[in-house]
Amino acid sequence: MCNSQPTVPSAFHWSWEAIDKPYEYDKVRFDQTDAIKRNNRMVRDFLRSDSDILVKMDIDQVYPKDYFTVMVPLVKKYKVVGPLIFCKWEESDYIPLLCNKNTFPIIRRKNWFKIAPESGILSVNYAHTNLFYHRSVLENIKPPWYDIKYTRDNCSLDMNIDYSFIDKILAQGFKTHINMNMVVGHLVEECIDYNAYKRRHR
Repeated sequence: MCNSQPTVPSAFHWSWEAIDKPYEYDKVRFDQTDAIKRNNRMVRDFLRSDSDILVKMDIDQVYPKDYFTVMVPLVKKYKVVGPLIFCKWEESDYIPLLCNKNTFPIIRRKNWFKIAPESGILSVNYAHTNLFYHRSVLENIKPPWYDIKYTRDNCSLDMNIDYSFIDKILAQGFKTHINMNMVVGHLVEECIDYNAYKRRHR
């Protein structure tokens, strides 16, 4: 569970408490604000354990009750799979946190509905980093798993650290998937109502 904030939102806390948890799990909270160090330590500690699946969860989100019971069985087949998440407000619209090859960031806005299916498993190049990772995926990536890519002038970031991490996964021949049937709420100025969003843009 990752947090770069000083507090834990109550909406996250109660959604976590309500999740059906039929599997054995190790609950660890990484609250270090340096995301590179935090994420690398998270992967390192996971690989030192005997766990099979790493689940990364941000605490500015609200998780459905059946989150684990639906998502965990998918990991064996898809290796890297996550829920559908919307992020912050941008140009009078919410941003779906996924995109396909050569279309980033074009489908970050409402026109992504013309590309994405209504339901099922969607293969995407980039997704929100709150994913379920099979152990074999992370074992195939040499550390550091997360790093920073700068522009040629070294003055700014060339790519988000989560996307550069996913690039390493793709380079090993794995794919990133989104379960369109599993929607996770994102706590921004308001909790995003996915169904209301769909109705507005149909």
